[in-house]
Amino acid sequence: MTDRPLRIALQGELGSFSDEAIQQLWGAEAVRLPYRDFADVTTSVASGIADRGILPIENTIVGSISGSHDAISATPGLCAVAETVVAVHHCLLAAPGTRLETLTTVFSHPIALAQCGRFFAAHPELAVQAVYDTAGAAMDVSRVHDPALAAVASLRAAHHYELDVVCADIEDRPDNQTRFLAIAMASATLPPGTPARTMLTLTAADRPGALLHALAPLAEHGVIIRRLESRPTGEPWSYRFFIEFDHASGDAEAAAVISEIAAAAADMRLLGTYPRWSPGRRGSVGWKDGAK
Repeated sequence: MTDRPLRIALQGELGSFSDEAIQQLWGAEAVRLPYRDFADVTTSVASGIADRGILPIENTIVGSISGSHDAISATPGLCAVAETVVAVHHCLLAAPGTRLETLTTVFSHPIALAQCGRFFAAHPELAVQAVYDTAGAAMDVSRVHDPALAAVASLRAAHHYELDVVCADIEDRPDNQTRFLAIAMASATLPPGTPARTMLTLTAADRPGALLHALAPLAEHGVIIRRLESRPTGEPWSYRFFIEFDHASGDAEAAAVISEIAAAAADMRLLGTYPRWSPGRRGSVGWKDGAK
């Protein structure tokens, strides 16, 4: 045990929305370790370089983030330990003094660009180019200082890289949000009765009714599925299902659901049980990550 701050791996540069999620869960004292890809985040956690990782899991406009799901699937032993939700307000950022009229090209992560479709439809003169990160795009625009170039990124990135906000809040919906999942190599321990969420993955046998049979315990025990997502397993035309459901920690019904799904599915992996996020509070309800 040491008193050092937690090391948190994130996809993208400082000033990204993943960076904001880190601030919400662990505060400014956390040491942030930026990586280029989602798989780099899970690898860093699995190897012990990072104590925790943060991954965007779904967005209210574009839906699930497939790269995060695939990175989690590919990393044995990885656990989901917390979640938080970040309000996502995109800004068009450029070098100080730049005007919208001088811009020709805009860089950002493809998911961020997809969340701003209406803005770019209204400005067809702007060519968009996808890059690996919103904050990375802002960093590059800051370095080249070209009045023809801009980035779509957060207000945090504007401050971090000393860029002007040419246009604010260009996302398609003002209530745009992204949910982030905190990952670790050990599961979370929750006080009994904590409002919790469990995530697991399963594959079903290749026969009629197999998926229905595997999911039946949720209905039989009165548990509501909050999210059901399918992703390719890597084998042709074979799929893995991500399932999330809410319950109170220590609930016997939830334990029974997990046990019965494991018996009914061809394969099941419990990814973790963690406190549910609640609006208006830092991080997740009742969750304090004090591990070093």
